[in-house]
Amino acid sequence: MREDTLNYRQLFLNDTPMIDLRAPVEFKQGAFPSAVSLPLMSNEEREKVGTCYKQQGQDAAIKLGHKLVSGEIKEQRMAAWKAFVEENPEGYLYCFRGGLRSRTTQQWLKEAGADYPLVTGGYKALRNFLLDEIEATCEELPFILLAAIQAAVKPL
Repeated sequence: MREDTLNYRQLFLNDTPMIDLRAPVEFKQGAFPSAVSLPLMSNEEREKVGTCYKQQGQDAAIKLGHKLVSGEIKEQRMAAWKAFVEENPEGYLYCFRGGLRSRTTQQWLKEAGADYPLVTGGYKALRNFLLDEIEATCEELPFILLAAIQAAVKPL
């Protein structure tokens, strides 16, 4: 099994295929070019789990998540993840922070015979890496800011 990774630079430079496990609404708000949306939970399931977490805590939310993603729904999602893994053996998976969703999916895949690594820190760490790289590049390169001012003149 390949190890989980913190090597964000190589993921981007190599256009490494990645499974984005975040809900569709999260993926729509921002995603990486080499990522494919194969969410652990639908938008509605994520909302229910989030509400449960706020009202009853993490253990109850995890229990609800496992209940919502079970049976035929789980089988369908597992089939999609396994197909991706077979087509992209060099890939990785991630969720928002590299936490419960990615570790749960990683464990389910492992139980099905597919060891597949995750991106440590998830989407948030990858995004922060890119933002830090942009900032560092801007500090290194001389930029000239040009601004144009357009004056509007009202006819008399």
